[in-house]
Order: sequence, then structure tokens, then C-alpha cells
Amino acid sequence: MKFGPTAILFATLFLVMVGFGIIIPILPFYSIKLGASPFDIGMLMASYSLMQFIFSPIWGSLSDKYGRKPIILIGLAGFSITFALFGMANSLPMLFVSRILGGILSSACLPTAMAYMADTTDENERGAGMGMLGAAMGLGMVIGPSIGGLFSFWHLGMPFFFSSGLAALNFIFAAIFLKESKKKHDRTEIKYNRFKHLFSLRGFMAFIFLLVFLLSFSLSGIESTFSLLAKDKLGYGAFDMGIVFTFMGLSGVIVQGLFVGRMIKKLGEENVIKIGLLLCAIGYSLTIFSFNHWSLILFISSAVIGQGLMRPSLASLISKDTELEEGATMGAMQSVDSLGRIIGPVAAGFLFQLSLNLPFISSGGINLLALLAMLFLL
Repeated sequence: MKFGPTAILFATLFLVMVGFGIIIPILPFYSIKLGASPFDIGMLMASYSLMQFIFSPIWGSLSDKYGRKPIILIGLAGFSITFALFGMANSLPMLFVSRILGGILSSACLPTAMAYMADTTDENERGAGMGMLGAAMGLGMVIGPSIGGLFSFWHLGMPFFFSSGLAALNFIFAAIFLKESKKKHDRTEIKYNRFKHLFSLRGFMAFIFLLVFLLSFSLSGIESTFSLLAKDKLGYGAFDMGIVFTFMGLSGVIVQGLFVGRMIKKLGEENVIKIGLLLCAIGYSLTIFSFNHWSLILFISSAVIGQGLMRPSLASLISKDTELEEGATMGAMQSVDSLGRIIGPVAAGFLFQLSLNLPFISSGGINLLALLAMLFLL
């Protein structure tokens, strides 16, 4: 892996996830202040993911035709603008508008950055490269909630302005220093049909894409209700949630940045995924038994570590086995991931209104069933 491009991609995904990390602990409090219900919060998160589901593969295919750099720049610019709009929101409809626009534009970043990494690594380096991108996302999740908790003391909208400014700086940096990885003679016309490709999947790869969906479905459901659970059980506010999410993100960074690449080389992607599923099943299920600050961090961090093991392993498997262009492939993966993020928060919001424990029990059960299926069916 070349240090320069990797560092820029790392910074890009780091800043995108700083913004995403800011939203998770604050969004429930920010939305409730504007009259949202738990179901509205789930819909608010789902609207962002719906746009990612539609536009991620489009951006990925566009990067195959026009190059990675311009698409990454569009994503960064869109992220900066829409986060500023989110910070200025004074009504629930305005929150929805800014989240929808943010989902459309910022969805250009992740599949294109992953395609860039696939362009610049061989199969032996691929797992470590995807792990580095996962570490960038995890580190953003460390810093983001901390920023959100700290700046929320002044105003709940302030963290979004700060994140918008960081994305604008990264846009300038990427525009000057990021070199194009997709040479003109390697670029393809856009002939890719996402739905035809996904419905044509069979056997092992169909199961891997199903795991991508289940991973995002369970995680997004927890993200949309975790702050509410901590608020009801332990009396947490936005600043307290910032501390918890910092510990969660730190554990994910350590695993993805230092261990996942080595584990993939030693054990293979499939075995690393199995370990991740087990940790997720245990962590989500035990979270409902949290009785103080440290037990909450311990239980939910176990699930975060499991997620950190699974995501780069799945991306590495899909990248190695694809017959399509890397941009289209990573776009398809992100589209499936976004589909889980559409359904997950809505389902979790509905379950939370029935019982605050149900989203966590269901997420733990989903990961356990996926692990059993992987053990006995493959």
C-alpha cells in the first residue's frame, strides 16, 4: 500500500465518520427537541440510508467511468454542505431534507474510497487495506461522539458546523494531493445493473451479501435506539453518550487498525467473520443487562469489536471474488449495506416502543442465527 493515497483515503473516511459519529449520540436529543418520536428518529436515520441504497452503486459506477478522485470530491463537498444545513435545522421537516440530501451526496465517498483501495492493492494486501479503511471509520467514531458531546454544551447544532468545516478542509486537501488511481484506458462505460447482479448471486457469494445486510441491519437498529436505552436505564444525556461512543470507537479502531489484517492472513476471512458474529451476538444480548457505566461500555464494545472484524473481512472477500469493476462491486456492497440501514432503524424504533430491550435481543439473535448458518451450511 502506498502511504500517500492511503493517508488521504484514511482522512476522507475518518472525517465522514466523524460526522456520522457526531449524529449517533446527539440525534435522539436533537430530534426530540424538534418534536420527534422514537419512530421518527428511526425514519430519520432510514431516510439517509435509503438515499445511500439508491445512489452508492451509481456513484461507484460513475467512478469506474470518470475516475475515483472527482467522485470522492463530490462526496466531500456534499457532506460539508448538508451537515451545515443539518446544524441550521429548526424543524423536523428540515432535518429530513438535510439528511436526504446528505445521503445522496455523501454516499459517493465510501464505495469510491474502497474501490480506490482495491485499485492500489494486490490480493495479499487487500484485507489489510480494507482494515485500514475500517480503522479510519472506527477512529472517526471515536472522535465524533466526543466532539458531539463536548460541543453540545453550547448548542446541539454546533457539532454539525464543526464537522462541516472539517469536511471542507479535507475537500481542499484531497483536491490538491490525491492522485487518480483509475487510468483513462481502464475506465468503463456504465453498463452495470445493480439489481440484476444482486438477484443473480448464488451460493457462497449470496450468503456473503446477506451477511453484509444483516450486519448493517442489526448495527443500525442499535445505533438508533442505544442512546434511548442508556437514557432510560442509566439517565444518560448527550455528553455521557459521547464518552460511551468514544470507548466503543476506540475498541473498533484498535481491532481494525492493528489486528484484522493479521487475523485475515492467519485465519482467513471466513473464520474472522465467524469470530465477529459470535462477539456481536454476545455483546448485543448482554447490553440489556447493563447496570452501570462500565458494564454498558464492556457489553456494547464487544459487539463493536465483532463488527470491526466482520466489515473488512466481508469487503475483502467480495473484492477478491468479483467479476465486475471495483467501483460497481463496492457500490453494490454499499447498496446492500444501506438497505440494512433503511430497514434496521425503522424496525428497531417500532420494537423499542413495544419494549426497550427488544432491539438488542433481536440483534443478538440475528447474529447468532447467522453464525449457526455459517457453521452448518457452508
